[in-house]
Amino acid sequence: MEDSSPDKGQISPRHLLYSLVGWGLHGVFGVLAFASGLVAPPAGVAVIVTVWILTAAYSIARWKRTPMIPLGMGLLAGVLIVGIIAFGGAFLDWNA
Repeated sequence: MEDSSPDKGQISPRHLLYSLVGWGLHGVFGVLAFASGLVAPPAGVAVIVTVWILTAAYSIARWKRTPMIPLGMGLLAGVLIVGIIAFGGAFLDWNA
């Protein structure tokens, strides 16, 4: 029997799917990050966009090593962005 797993230099379809879904999530939450200017002050938007950029950069830098990194970073970006906005609304009096 031959081993059907891809070589080290090749990317499996599953790996590519996880990466594309993760980057799609980054795109969706990127829109949310930039739209947060409707409820957050400029300093808050700067923090939110910085979080989004850092998670996206880490995802891009590590995507070939671990297939779940882009997917996990996309979800983490969403959780952090929504969490920061919720925190700002609850404790820092951010409102529309």
